Amino acid sequence: MMPAMAAAFVDAPHHLTIDRPAGAAVSRTLTGRSLMASGWRLMWDGATPGRGDDVVRFTMRTRPADGPGVVDEMVQIGVGGAGSARDCLIRGLRGGGGRALPDRTIAGRRWTAWTNGDAGMSQAIRATNFRTVVNGACYAFDRVTYSAAAAPPPRRNAPPQAVAAARMDAILATIKIGRRR
Repeated sequence: MMPAMAAAFVDAPHHLTIDRPAGAAVSRTLTGRSLMASGWRLMWDGATPGRGDDVVRFTMRTRPADGPGVVDEMVQIGVGGAGSARDCLIRGLRGGGGRALPDRTIAGRRWTAWTNGDAGMSQAIRATNFRTVVNGACYAFDRVTYSAAAAPPPRRNAPPQAVAAARMDAILATIKIGRRR
């Protein structure tokens, strides 16, 4: 069964289209949190992300599969500014516990893939980070699971974590970059 999707999200300036998961909050600002710096791409080595544009963040607050608190299942996309293509595929991804995964072909484009994570106090973050270069611009797609065990529980009708995670995972295959023909 295909996870529920809402209307497509379109960012014309960056020639990007992606399905939006039903029930996801949408933000055009990629603000930081504990363990997660602000910016157009997640950085795991403490460096700043460099010049770029925040495109979108989809967030679904969920009840954890086990334990107290909340889990936010997220996808965020950003596009680098001039010069970002030079180090797009590896910059900021090798820090901490970063591990390279096999490259993936998504919508006909090659993306590098990395897995990263961190934890501290009652928060934890796990992410799969995807990077590609299109027409000299770096595109960053970060699939994030952010948990906060000490946070008050989410509203009663919050989706189960597995449902939200499946919706977020499914949208990777829907990303389209480039001008429509």
